[in-house]
Amino acid sequence: MPKLIAHQTPDAIIAYTQSHVMTAHDFLRDCFGLAMRLPTKPYLLNFCKNRYLFAVGMGAAALSRQAMLLPPTYNQGMISQLQKTYPDFYILYDQDVLEITELPSFKLEYPVLPSYECYGSLSDLKKDFSVPEIPADHVMAYVFTSGSTGEPIPHAKTWGSLTRNVQAQLCRIREDVNFLNQKFTVLATVPPQHMYGLESSVLVALLGGQAFGAAHPFFPQDICTELECLPRPRVLVSTPLHLRTWMESGMELPAVDLIISATAPLSLQLAESIEAKFQIPVQEIYGCTETGQIATRLPTVNPVWQTYGEVEIMQADSGDDGCGGAVAKGDYIFSPTELNDVLEVIDKNHFKLLGRKVDQVNIAGKRSSLGYLNYQLNTIQGVKDGVFFIPDMVDTPKEKLGETRLAAFAVASGISKADILKALRSRIDAAFMPRPLFIVDELPRNSTGKLPHQVLVELAQKLQSKQIATEPQKQ
Repeated sequence: MPKLIAHQTPDAIIAYTQSHVMTAHDFLRDCFGLAMRLPTKPYLLNFCKNRYLFAVGMGAAALSRQAMLLPPTYNQGMISQLQKTYPDFYILYDQDVLEITELPSFKLEYPVLPSYECYGSLSDLKKDFSVPEIPADHVMAYVFTSGSTGEPIPHAKTWGSLTRNVQAQLCRIREDVNFLNQKFTVLATVPPQHMYGLESSVLVALLGGQAFGAAHPFFPQDICTELECLPRPRVLVSTPLHLRTWMESGMELPAVDLIISATAPLSLQLAESIEAKFQIPVQEIYGCTETGQIATRLPTVNPVWQTYGEVEIMQADSGDDGCGGAVAKGDYIFSPTELNDVLEVIDKNHFKLLGRKVDQVNIAGKRSSLGYLNYQLNTIQGVKDGVFFIPDMVDTPKEKLGETRLAAFAVASGISKADILKALRSRIDAAFMPRPLFIVDELPRNSTGKLPHQVLVELAQKLQSKQIATEPQKQ
């Protein structure tokens, strides 16, 4: 059976918290102690923001054979939805949250065990260091789709599949970077509740014998501060949004030894600027909630993605929309799984990513993709962030006639709305021009940099209502 952690000695470092260095002994002690105190329910909502406390909660749940629920959001609506499907769950948290005050909950703080004498044999863990095994078929978590392609759907992740997934990731890291057999430390700007954050920050450390920083930095200054506190080699696990903001901050950036990016396509320009700055590789991960991570590429070396281990990609039949689909299978993927992206399959282990199925746009017989349009918008001088979307709920005369129109948001500095539109006309076909284009202070991205479609629709409705209210009334 796979073990809870891969660390071989009790003094091996697992995590760096704000004021403590946590060893394998500390982690196992905290996991066993917490497991004794947790409610006896089958499911928990692991809401811990501190990455170490999240990991302890996960370890205690594994020892208790409980399953974590990891939804895409933690608002009241999502929690109410979970209650209907999983009525017998409790919430594990480390920071007070208004939405959970009326639900069964357990607050986790440091130290996890305020008095170790209460737990007798726990004090013998260091002397008799033995790592517990977890059944490979134990469902460790139900991870939900992000909601950007439909209603959130749970996907079971067993301890065995997660272990094989992370082992494949570690092999790829060693292929791409020579750490000279040194153990590395991970700092992540993505939350551990997200599939990417779970795999690439928590599990890669626990199951790979590495270490992680417990913080969840978001702003450039926070990222720099946390990196400076960690030993090298350092691995920064992040997103294109965080990386671009970090690189454009003008700050003195601490050294890193590998940068991993996922959740959205990484522009070649950004990857090149990172590699020129640090003289290190930038690794991009491809995956989804349904399959977990399944492939990587070094974008400045080759645009082609290479699958992990025994994972294979097959071209699927095109649907009614003419978009070529693909299926992933093998290794830690339970059954052949259709992907939500349009891929050009080169062979069973290599492919090119052409865009998301839901991104394909067909207007007046002309075809494009939201990914391509977003790229053109974001490369305009002065546009800091931008996104196209299909405003399927916006009530306009053209929509009533059944004619597709695109809308877009842009965060801009030193460039007017008219100039943005002028630049777009020189880059894209007139059929895909945004009508309307909204200029905003910032985009409502979530903690992983994504923009769920419904959030964009609601923002567009709000801005249009405000615009209509301020327009002079015709007599």
